[in-house]
Amino acid sequence: MHQLQQHILSQLIRHSSRRYAELKPTEVEGNLFMYHLRSLMKAGWVTKRADGRYELTPEGLRYADSLSLKTFTPRAQPRMVTLLVCRNATGQYLLLKRKRQPMIGKINFPYGKIHLGESIGQAAARELKEKTGLSAGLTHRGDGYITTFIGDEPVSQIFFHLFIASQIHGQLVPSSADGEVFWTNPHYDDPDVMPSVLDLIALIEPADEKFFFTELTYHL
Repeated sequence: MHQLQQHILSQLIRHSSRRYAELKPTEVEGNLFMYHLRSLMKAGWVTKRADGRYELTPEGLRYADSLSLKTFTPRAQPRMVTLLVCRNATGQYLLLKRKRQPMIGKINFPYGKIHLGESIGQAAARELKEKTGLSAGLTHRGDGYITTFIGDEPVSQIFFHLFIASQIHGQLVPSSADGEVFWTNPHYDDPDVMPSVLDLIALIEPADEKFFFTELTYHL
């Protein structure tokens, strides 16, 4: 990102709105400054109000929230997801084998990102349908963090809301762009099964159904 665009965004991040004269550095030529201001407007991040002041658009606010103000690059942040636990009448769990990085080929519970503006319940129902084709009653059972390292480098960190499915119905769609879903009995001896699967099963199996919070860390 050009230094002038960083300057404009920095001003609008630190103020609710700014006049043109407040945005433009005195030493910068007007045409050059307007080129970069219009570039931000064309990107949909900045808008000019009826009173002539400039401010961030909703899209600009979302972008600003992801930025480090030291480097003006998006910060790596934990993803907020819903994690879906489905079990059939024979006791098998529904798992997903990933088709994409990070951790391509690894097996986990179906999960997906929460979209901005969604409740966690809405996100869970949507992700279950999108990832598996199924619908179900969903009970929020626990929350937690899962951080995964490869060597000494963190490659994934999620903050999850775990939902347990009941009264599962619909036609299972075994394959999607995200991965392949299938019913199985996971076990620690399978190197492709993420260890979090068995650790989370241990947390949800007690009959008291006590809500849990956990932090899990793995080195692959």
